[in-house]
Amino acid sequence: MAGALCFCLVAFAMKLDVRPFDTIGGLGVVQAHAVAAQKLDLACFPPHGLWSTAQFVEEFQNKRTTAIGAWRPVAGDGNAEELVGMAFTSTVLDETALTSIAVHPSARRRGVAEAMLRECMARAHEAGAVRFTLEVRNDNVAARAMYAKLGLGCVGRRKRYYSDGEDAMIFDWAWKSEANARHGDS
Repeated sequence: MAGALCFCLVAFAMKLDVRPFDTIGGLGVVQAHAVAAQKLDLACFPPHGLWSTAQFVEEFQNKRTTAIGAWRPVAGDGNAEELVGMAFTSTVLDETALTSIAVHPSARRRGVAEAMLRECMARAHEAGAVRFTLEVRNDNVAARAMYAKLGLGCVGRRKRYYSDGEDAMIFDWAWKSEANARHGDS
C-alpha cells in the first residue's frame, strides 16, 4: 500500500501530517477538500489563485491524479486540522508530473514542500513510474535548490512559459530499472 510512506514530521516546532487527501467519503468529502484547497491556493497565489474549487473537485476525482496534503493541528481545537500544503501529480503510463505544489506563507521554509515532494515521488515510484518531472519558475531559486537537493536535474527551459513572460525550468528524475541497475546503466 502506498500509504506506508506517509509520515508525521516535526520541523521548526511545527507538527505536520503529510498524507493523501481522503476522497473515499464521497462527493461531500471531495467538495470539502476542494474548498480547503482553493482557500490555500488563494493564500499562496493572490489575488485569484490558480485553480477554482470546481477544478480542484475535478483533480480529486481524476484517476490519474495523486493529491497529497500537509495538515497541522489547530491550536486549542482538539482534532481540528488546517491544510497548510498541497501537491498534485498526474501519471500517464510510466511518467509522473508534478502539476502543482503550494505551501501556506505561514508554513514556508519549514520542510513542508520537501516532505510533500518526497511523498509524491515515493508514491509515483511505488506505482511504477520510471520518470518524475516538473516545471518551476526560473526565478524561484528556493524551489530550484530544493529540487536539486532531492536529486532532480534541470534538463531544459520553456521560454516565456508563464503569463508574465518568466521562463519555466524543467526538472526531471528517472529511476533506474532493476535490469539497468544490474548492468550499470541508468
